[in-house]
Amino acid sequence: MVSTEKRRLLTIGPLEADIIGILGRLKEATANEIWNELNKAGRKTAYTTILTVLSRLYTRGLVAKRQKAMNNAKQYVYKLTITDEMKYDLIRQHIYIIGRMFGSEGLNIMAKLLLDYGPTYNYDDLGDEYM
Repeated sequence: MVSTEKRRLLTIGPLEADIIGILGRLKEATANEIWNELNKAGRKTAYTTILTVLSRLYTRGLVAKRQKAMNNAKQYVYKLTITDEMKYDLIRQHIYIIGRMFGSEGLNIMAKLLLDYGPTYNYDDLGDEYM
């Protein structure tokens, strides 16, 4: 059984997933850079919402932050701190949820989708209809 604390760490919402994905691609970014990336992708989100999500990700230990002077102001620069073990646990949790919801049929569908799309597929091309 997964502890409540571990479940809280592993539960990722759609906006958190987008921000984690952006940080994964950029390696590190300010809140403003993340906000710009989200806007480019058509995800209109308030800047303050980005700050709130980053603060929560930081509190949960999923991102690190450091202060940097930029344009005569101090800003935080964020980077991922998600370990391979955390990635494994997160993916395993989602597989478990699919199995509980849909049984072996759901797991078979997931396996087929993974085979159809493959590891080199650009999952951004799936679009927001899946979120």
